[in-house]
Amino acid sequence: MSKFVISGYYGFANAGDEAMLTAIVKALRLREPEAAITVISGRPEVTAVKHRVASIHRFDFLKIIYALIRSDLLLSGGGSLLQDVTSRRSLLYYLFILFLGRLLGKRVMLYAQGIGPISSPFLRSLTRRILAKADAITVRDEDSLSELVRLGLDPASIQVTADAVFTLPAEDVGRGAKLLRAFGIEKGEKLIGVNVRQWQQEEAHLKSIARAADVLAHEAGAKVVLLPLQYPADVAPCRRLKQLLSVRTKSVILDRDFSTEDFLAVIGNFHLLIAMRLHALIFAALMKTPFVAVDYDPKIEAFAKLAGGYSGGKVDELDSDILVAAAGEALRQGAAGEALAAKLRAKAMANAELALQLAQRSGKA
Repeated sequence: MSKFVISGYYGFANAGDEAMLTAIVKALRLREPEAAITVISGRPEVTAVKHRVASIHRFDFLKIIYALIRSDLLLSGGGSLLQDVTSRRSLLYYLFILFLGRLLGKRVMLYAQGIGPISSPFLRSLTRRILAKADAITVRDEDSLSELVRLGLDPASIQVTADAVFTLPAEDVGRGAKLLRAFGIEKGEKLIGVNVRQWQQEEAHLKSIARAADVLAHEAGAKVVLLPLQYPADVAPCRRLKQLLSVRTKSVILDRDFSTEDFLAVIGNFHLLIAMRLHALIFAALMKTPFVAVDYDPKIEAFAKLAGGYSGGKVDELDSDILVAAAGEALRQGAAGEALAAKLRAKAMANAELALQLAQRSGKA
């Protein structure tokens, strides 16, 4: 039985990170049903129940050390963990966990990560030194590979795969329709989903999105459904966006903490999704819902290109007319095809296969 410890931004009600953990756990157990998995989390009691894993607090270092000693492989889970835009302390924390794994003589793998940007020269040097000791590195896009190469890592040691979430199956839209009924949305209503997040204390982007949503809802005879992906952090910008919508535009906020499966089922009912958060876009791609991306980070634009989706522009210079035009193109083009989805699913599953190979090798050592 392989024993894994998984490190990441878990337990903070961020739908994207929770979806990645769901996908990693399911992919590992699909290949090895009896795998023992321990997750380092901000809320271990929630993570343990939600994902059916053992879980320990992210700052309980004695328990982390004990779990690592007993493990075969440390996985630094998917997402944008290694960057210093959000927080330098966060980057130092995840690097420390990787360093700790190597210090204890354990195999270490970066699992479908999005890397950078890392602006501090000191942190770039530290990241290079620690990652050079990893047993395997997989990244979810070419931009992350380029960032690691700029850091000084050997490109031959890095594998470009796909976001872990692409291993998840599509969910039943009928179940999503039932979830939506709890918010007064009837089956068959045309729905335009909108996902926003707080952005540098500014709301110019919300005004542009509101104007575009008004036009699109009026043209399609649709209701606007505001979808907080990180709960409750995204509720405030969703409420502000609702205030900015025209009084003629019918709208509702899905003010609830959904599971990964719930998000997929709900998004499958949307006519169109306009979204800032990466995993809202990935959920749309999985459910074959046309989408328009609002770029607040290079990873958003990179994914839109990869999935054949459309960008409505960069968040700091958002124009409602461009958003409406992009939405029209997305609706005419339709969602990503099955061939692309299958390709991304196979690439994403390669992460789990590599992790299991490393763990099994460690167990035989």
